[in-house]
Amino acid sequence: MLITNILSDPRVSEALTSASLVVLRTDTIYGIVASATNCHAMERLYRAKHRPANESCIILVANISDIPGLTPTQRQHYLQLNAERPTSIIVPASNNFPHTAHQNGTLAFRLVTGDLARLIRQTGPLLAPSANPAGMPPAKNITEAINYFGDMVSVYVDGGEATSSVASRIIKLQDDDIVTIRA
Repeated sequence: MLITNILSDPRVSEALTSASLVVLRTDTIYGIVASATNCHAMERLYRAKHRPANESCIILVANISDIPGLTPTQRQHYLQLNAERPTSIIVPASNNFPHTAHQNGTLAFRLVTGDLARLIRQTGPLLAPSANPAGMPPAKNITEAINYFGDMVSVYVDGGEATSSVASRIIKLQDDDIVTIRA
């Protein structure tokens, strides 16, 4: 099913809360998203992407308090960096997402805003890797995403052409400091 607005059509949130997959424009590029709190949704996502089971995905959240383990100072620093450019932060894995893949005992989170944040407030945090099977370039538009995933995805949200293929900056908590992994 193809739609054009993530909030005006309840089928987007219904798909996500029922463990189905959705392709939509994130704050960076097109992503194939699934509920981060549902192990069946995660399994579907990994099958669709042909992703190794031990490779973690970025988790999109709508509230800074949904990123576990940050001190008040680290929260402030992260918020400043994320205001400049979408920034994912790697933190020690917590019990909040016990079924998600953990690489080296860590998880990556990104705080989003706007309609995507409003959707997450309805559905809960979302696993959000790029919309492409492993080894293929990320989809730049909804047609490419449909060609990649076909009926493995329940809902496709057309967010227009992704003119930039710039992924988020990645930072990591290291002791009390924040270290840049990908600028």
